[in-house]
Amino acid sequence: MPRAVSAALPSSTHWRGIGVGAMLTVVVAVGAWWFWPGTPLVPETAALARELLDTGGTADRQALRRVMTNVDRMTREQITQLWRSVGEEWRRLRQQAVDRYFLAPAVEKPRLLDDEIARLAALRDLTIALHPDANSDQPPRLPQEILRSPDRAREPADPTARRAEADRRAVIKRYEEALAAHAKSRGVRLPQIR
Repeated sequence: MPRAVSAALPSSTHWRGIGVGAMLTVVVAVGAWWFWPGTPLVPETAALARELLDTGGTADRQALRRVMTNVDRMTREQITQLWRSVGEEWRRLRQQAVDRYFLAPAVEKPRLLDDEIARLAALRDLTIALHPDANSDQPPRLPQEILRSPDRAREPADPTARRAEADRRAVIKRYEEALAAHAKSRGVRLPQIR
């Protein structure tokens, strides 16, 4: 006796089960990939941030997307650790820029100030990328990890150290004034960062 045609073809329930199984497999694979502890996010993201600050200027959009993706996957403690790392790097680069500026001959100073303006633009883009809920239309807000140096947490007790700290702040203020004057003379607005 010939078999019925309907018995030879798999039922729609069979295909639905295969589809649901395939979708569950994809969801589990994506979840495992997303939460897999692969590369440590903080060191990788800090390295990307260092690279963005070192190059200055218009930030690499692909690197910024990678930073944002990593920040979205981080815990609050990891984000704080990342901000500390970026803050240390920013303070190091800023101090190098100040030192170079005051040691450079007068003909090199405009180029050094241009480099700093480019670095500030990169810092603005990086700050927006590091804030999961940042609004790119508003000036980004720097957390205290960037603004406050660990050595400035309290005023030094030693009068010599206090004088050295006051001198350091005066030098930085002169540098910032020179930077603002240079930007104004070029008709460039310094990136707004709060």
